[in-house]
Amino acid sequence: MSEVLDFYVQEAANSLSSIPWLAKYQQQARSDLERMGFPTRHCEDWKYTVLDSFAKNRFKCIDVTKSLYVDVSACPLSQSKNQKETVLTTLPFASGESVMVTVLNGQCLDIEDYSKQLPAGVLIKPLSHMISEHAALIRPYLNQILQPSHGFHALNSAMLHHGVVIYLPKGVCVDKPIFIRHWQDKPNQAVYQRHLIIALPESSATVIEAYSGEEGIGYFTNTVTEVSLAEQAQITHYKLQCEGQQAFHVGDIRVRQEESSEFFSHSLSLGGCLVRSDLTISLQEKNACCLLNGIYIADDNQHIDHHTRVNHAVPECISEQDYKGILKGRSRAVFNGQVHVANGAQKTRANQQNKTILLSAEAEIDTKPQLEIFADDVVCSHGATVGQLDEEAMFYLSSRGMDEAQVTRYLIQAFIANNMQLVKDATLCDWMLALINEKLRTIDHE
Repeated sequence: MSEVLDFYVQEAANSLSSIPWLAKYQQQARSDLERMGFPTRHCEDWKYTVLDSFAKNRFKCIDVTKSLYVDVSACPLSQSKNQKETVLTTLPFASGESVMVTVLNGQCLDIEDYSKQLPAGVLIKPLSHMISEHAALIRPYLNQILQPSHGFHALNSAMLHHGVVIYLPKGVCVDKPIFIRHWQDKPNQAVYQRHLIIALPESSATVIEAYSGEEGIGYFTNTVTEVSLAEQAQITHYKLQCEGQQAFHVGDIRVRQEESSEFFSHSLSLGGCLVRSDLTISLQEKNACCLLNGIYIADDNQHIDHHTRVNHAVPECISEQDYKGILKGRSRAVFNGQVHVANGAQKTRANQQNKTILLSAEAEIDTKPQLEIFADDVVCSHGATVGQLDEEAMFYLSSRGMDEAQVTRYLIQAFIANNMQLVKDATLCDWMLALINEKLRTIDHE
């Protein structure tokens, strides 16, 4: 991996910012990248995810000296070529029903003036704009939650230029969903995104990150989202990962919660050749709660790796995790869920579940739920199950005239029904189900 590391270290050196404070930060991250390197199977958190396929490629980053925005007419999102792309490119919300930010090949398209639609003081801007125009506002939050623990973290920080900043003033509720959709259609390109969500006391919003790209090309997405929730703030966050089947995706979400704040996470992972998604939540003050709801579906030779960690640092906090997976072909999934209850964090309530269905003999799941408890007055549980579809149910439905593909889809929909019920936005729920059903139709044709 040394040649691969050298390539990305040089990429970072070529992308150094002209802003002194940012350049210093990037240089430190580049040093971290050189020191840590990319993770190997000797790293406990990466022992089931092999990077050989990633190492065969050299993904070039976008030119950070280009214009902040690109021409909206260049966006191919409305020019679908097949049914799958139609599902991906059809927006779940009608015009005006959401705040839409489109990122094409790592760069923001023209962003409409939403000032008339949004409450006073709300900012939704490209990170590069905020760095140059509002640095004092974001510097107290930028990189305060993420501390690099492996080379992909450091690489994202060393390439820090692009992303979206969402700033919610005290007491402000944004009723319209904020939809950040990413699309890539450039082969052999790397895109580095750093999103920053700052929710001041008693503010709330729904934020959707959707990642997709053209089929048949290889590209690399390295994304980090930092979320800071102050007292009584609430964020509902969706990450919909529908990358092309030759794409590589490494994503990390870091959340810090203060007193009585709420964070609801909904994750859907369907695409990509090799996907690693990390979600770390720190409950730092009393009465904070979080929900981690995830669905992953893989086929062929896909590899999807989910790592979650919830740190209960103080008493009287609640966390719920429920991840379900469906695997077919020679696909492989990893789920590692950790709950850490600190010394003195009494009255903690934490529950964690991972269930996976294998639709083929070659599919494989490595699941490892973990509890680390250093307090005695807690209610904590965890569990994991791996199995196949119920044969009696399949026989019963087949005897009622359903073919095998219909039976499989019906039972899978029943399997994930509880997860979908946690999605309270009906429009988003319908769109997610459409994406899932399209993925299941693809699996049926294997």
